[in-house]
Amino acid sequence: MPGRRPADQAPICRDCAGISRHFTCLRCDYEGNLAAGRLCHPCAVTQAITEIFGSTSQLSPALRSLAGALTAAPNPAATARWLARPRIRSLLADLITRRLPLTHQALAARPDWQSTIYLRDLLVSCGALPATDRQLADYEGWVHRRLDLLAGHPHERLLRQYSLWHQLPRMRARTATAPLRPSAARYARQRFIQAENFLTWTTTLGRQPAHLTQADIDTWHTTAAIHQTQGARSFLNWAITARHIPACQLPQLRFGTGEAITQHRRLTLLHRYITDDHAPPRIRAIACLMLLYAQPLSRLIRLTTSDITRGDNGQVHIHFGHPPAPVPEPFASLLLQLITDRPATTSNWLIPGRNPGQPAAYSTVFTQLRNLGFPMRTARISALRQLVLQAPAPVIAQALGFHYTTTERQHASAGATWNRYPASDHEK
Repeated sequence: MPGRRPADQAPICRDCAGISRHFTCLRCDYEGNLAAGRLCHPCAVTQAITEIFGSTSQLSPALRSLAGALTAAPNPAATARWLARPRIRSLLADLITRRLPLTHQALAARPDWQSTIYLRDLLVSCGALPATDRQLADYEGWVHRRLDLLAGHPHERLLRQYSLWHQLPRMRARTATAPLRPSAARYARQRFIQAENFLTWTTTLGRQPAHLTQADIDTWHTTAAIHQTQGARSFLNWAITARHIPACQLPQLRFGTGEAITQHRRLTLLHRYITDDHAPPRIRAIACLMLLYAQPLSRLIRLTTSDITRGDNGQVHIHFGHPPAPVPEPFASLLLQLITDRPATTSNWLIPGRNPGQPAAYSTVFTQLRNLGFPMRTARISALRQLVLQAPAPVIAQALGFHYTTTERQHASAGATWNRYPASDHEK
């Protein structure tokens, strides 16, 4: 019913409205909004796959799986638009003709590597590529491209050793036990860039890294910005240990306790995000989880539906550590509704992202929270200080997955009068 009756704006059919445009798919007679070529979006996807892949019987098993995944994509309209992009068609043509090997390394090494991100996730989700850590793959591709741009840099060899012999092996070792956090690649890039900045600074001094003195290191820390000195610290520790730089002392890091919002402000925000229907439910849930459990965003976006459990008595629990933490009402209802209303997906992420098999992007959720004016850092600090006032700091650390020093530091900042388990009554 695409037309509107002039008298009361009630929907009317195409003929009654005098609309000459046709809304019927040429292939399946579906009537509705159509893609280009007067095809519905599922038919447009089918036609695009036929044009790109040809006969699927002649494809490798991996590419057949890819074609099947595209055909069964839950959002045909978005898939049709994606397949219509000339860069995507060129990329798929290179895979089909084997000009581009079907490997993570080959996809990450392409100059148009950003176009391969969605394709790589799709290939992993349909089994055409082996599963790999997203953060590790992103940084590995980035650092190789960065090193290529540094050809001719006076310290290219040292930067290559730092990234390929130190950073990547450490990241690979961490992926053997648990997935890297969504911010891992970003932090690794920042450390590499600040290492590059430090070595460029030594060039302006006219000194090689092996000839640096303690006075040079002190000058760097007093003249450079704080984000530069903190970012380069990992490189300096590695370079001193590996004897690329003489044994020098680095200034001791001092961590502030951070500012916190008042308890009244925290409870006001909690009430707002539980009851405000204008914000997206997933953003409201993320904000409430920060206000209740002081969790970082990088951990919250990796929650799965299996991390939310409901006991026989109806009590909802969330698993951050051991034991699982109880979820109070009415937030428990919002959390369960978020699971029920998730978009159709094969993944079990609590907040699935747009890419197949991936959670919501860290930067996307971060921007949405910031646009709402939500005080992420101060809200988390306030929540953690309130929690350590209600239970011993070691208990909070174990239940919510924090390091013991973190809860002890906030426990002291909260002005609590005890910092250990209560003494047992030995007289009974």
